[in-house]
Amino acid sequence: MNLELLYRHKFQFISYCPVFHANESGVGRTHINDDCHLLHITRGTGTLFIEDKHHALQPGVVAAIPPFVRFYFKVHAPFEMLNIHYRLWLENGDLLEERAVLPMIFRPAYFRAIKTILRAMQNTLKRDLPDKLLLSAMAYEVVLRHIVFTPLIETDRPVIDARLMNACRRLSAPDYAVFQAKEIARLCGLSASQMNRLFQKCFHMTPHKFWEKRRFIEYCHQLRTTNLPASKIAAQFGMEDNAYFSRWFKKMAGCAPSEYRQRAI
Repeated sequence: MNLELLYRHKFQFISYCPVFHANESGVGRTHINDDCHLLHITRGTGTLFIEDKHHALQPGVVAAIPPFVRFYFKVHAPFEMLNIHYRLWLENGDLLEERAVLPMIFRPAYFRAIKTILRAMQNTLKRDLPDKLLLSAMAYEVVLRHIVFTPLIETDRPVIDARLMNACRRLSAPDYAVFQAKEIARLCGLSASQMNRLFQKCFHMTPHKFWEKRRFIEYCHQLRTTNLPASKIAAQFGMEDNAYFSRWFKKMAGCAPSEYRQRAI
């Protein structure tokens, strides 16, 4: 990517989230963000699962997760990470992640300096306005250091149309039990056919497939983390027909719910 496009750009600070696990953590809930997410590991070890790959986490490591990428954790306590959510547009109006991304996992030589800024951000969180307004400037410094000093990876990620954001949130909601294309299209301000074409272009799958994958992810999480009977979990997701549910789960996972649960123990 031509870094001259970064000479004039627009930065949006979304949030700063210090995360600390005092107790041992099993495989956690799956996340999909609609912004760029930087995880700075400052204490402890663990594993980050991104799509179908896993990465070791330890102090000094940074994970950079682009928007709309599925990920979850397994960490060993005590574990701490200091996270920044942001978006960055290039001079030509493109989102940075549409042109290039940071490596999913990297270990910057300047991590100590970054950690100092992140700790200052942690202290600033406890203050009142106008001090909290400094968080944006500090986050900007962290993000810019990573982008300038860490080689970016060229990408052809599709443009995520802003009209799809509400649809993604609705399709990802655990209580969304019955897929209705017209309802999702209305959230986008599009016709059903327009919404389907745009969704396919951005995510390389239909809205129905996206919703189905999200339900499968949530169901698997319930199997791993609760002792509820499989049929009761299925009912929570609107699947009252046990025979249909068993066929659907086997199609998605390649095994029965009971076998999946046994493997996850």
